[in-house]
Amino acid sequence: MKKLILIFGTFAIICVIISAVADSRADALRQTDNTESTQVQSESYLYEIKSENGKIVVYKEGRLHLRTSTAVNTLPKIDQKELLYGIKVNTKEQMNKVLEQYCS
Repeated sequence: MKKLILIFGTFAIICVIISAVADSRADALRQTDNTESTQVQSESYLYEIKSENGKIVVYKEGRLHLRTSTAVNTLPKIDQKELLYGIKVNTKEQMNKVLEQYCS
């Protein structure tokens, strides 16, 4: 009987831990969704911020505009993934805001 209670208790603790981890990942995704309001959802955009050769770079109208010294591998995995696909914005202010988030 004690073994059964111990097994059930261990199982319950593991479930709580998994739930907490899942909640924290969901919060990170929600935070990403909040920053998407500054990102462009359509095909038309002026700036694209992405990773290239391990650094963050900015393209303006398809041409290299800015190369930062920020190493992408120092960022959280979720940020690395966003930069891999590219973050598209329309204005210089939006571009600067995104760069501040990643390069500070």
